[in-house]
Amino acid sequence: MAPAPLQDRLAATLARNAWFAKRPAALKSRLIALAQVSTAEAGHWIYDTGDEAEGLYGLLSGSVTSHVVLDNGESVPVSISGPGTIFGYAAQVLGGRRVTTVIARERSEIIFVPQHAISAMVQEMPSLWLHFAELATEQLVWALRGYAELMHLSPRARIASRLHGYSFPWGGGGPATVPIRQEEFAELMGLSRKTVNIVLRELEEKKLIETGYRSIHILDPAGLHRIAMEPAQ
Repeated sequence: MAPAPLQDRLAATLARNAWFAKRPAALKSRLIALAQVSTAEAGHWIYDTGDEAEGLYGLLSGSVTSHVVLDNGESVPVSISGPGTIFGYAAQVLGGRRVTTVIARERSEIIFVPQHAISAMVQEMPSLWLHFAELATEQLVWALRGYAELMHLSPRARIASRLHGYSFPWGGGGPATVPIRQEEFAELMGLSRKTVNIVLRELEEKKLIETGYRSIHILDPAGLHRIAMEPAQ
């Protein structure tokens, strides 16, 4: 069991996660008690596409990049995750194999809860399976939502939506500083750096964000959300 100070940090950080925040107190306390925390240096592979899924992961500090491997072998970065994010559980319902590759972007504290510990917990309280099914479903829905945004939204709305989403792990839904370079952000969005720069300048003029050295400061998450909700032209 993790020492009390670490449990307090886990509880405070995971409270930023929408799925975790809505769970029963008994489930949250058990997950925190079962959590294993390790440090990963920048560039460390947390897991690889095709690896056996052995539990769920989360972030206590730092950040990771998720990559999808295409049929031609190319590894494409599709998202970054920050503190409080829970990831990797959808693989439990997708044949038990990892469908993404996840790599630490910086020195990070990685949370891991082994699947055998989760299984033992739900054998004691079978009703908890529903909560983990919701977690797996939520992660699949977010992947589908990203694809829908790619196909339907304008670059401006897509960028605003992604930045609004980043406000939660890095700012609890409020103003936040996201440690990301503009060229990295452009690659994640599947857009040219020129297009991303134009949109970021527009958002900066509207006082919604402020660009910094290797970072983007989110000043008005609600304003970004309004742009993301604009109907497609």
